Amino acid sequence: MKEHEKQIPMNKFRAALTLLFLGSLLMAGPACSRDETAREQLSASDRQQKDLPSKWLAFDDGLAKARTENKPIFVEFYADWCIFCKKFQKETIKDPKVARMLSENFVYVRLNGENSENRVRYNGKSFSNVELSQAFGISAYPSLVFLDSESKPITMLSGFVPPREFMPVLDYIDQKCYETQISFREFAKKGSCN
Repeated sequence: MKEHEKQIPMNKFRAALTLLFLGSLLMAGPACSRDETAREQLSASDRQQKDLPSKWLAFDDGLAKARTENKPIFVEFYADWCIFCKKFQKETIKDPKVARMLSENFVYVRLNGENSENRVRYNGKSFSNVELSQAFGISAYPSLVFLDSESKPITMLSGFVPPREFMPVLDYIDQKCYETQISFREFAKKGSCN
């Protein structure tokens, strides 16, 4: 399959909304790129840590559950060596408010973007995790992708996002504000889509 055929289409409205959404976040978080030497900076204890939340699902299972339960999907693309992925897990995902919101209102999926052996299905096609990462345009970790219950892209954030900044994003997606003409900035001021 040609590289351009693997790209995941996103309609113009969602693409414009994504730019608005991403542009209105107050701070772009730090991220790990494939070219960084972050692997060497990890301590032995960080490499061995398996401190993952119990509520995340595999990609295929998550998409099926989201469709059945009519919930949006939060996909965390990560790499084992990424310091900011571990920080996102420790500080943001483990935050009680974030954990509650994810478990009650989202289907939470984690995907190692550098695993070329695992295969997943998306939009009727088979992808390795690496191919899926490329199709979504992932260039840094963590990359945080939101899909609707039918697996259509909503938006993506790259880099570490602290809990106090992540909660409004979850609220915005949960309230389906992306379906309206309200920008994330307006939502942040009002606290709702209305």
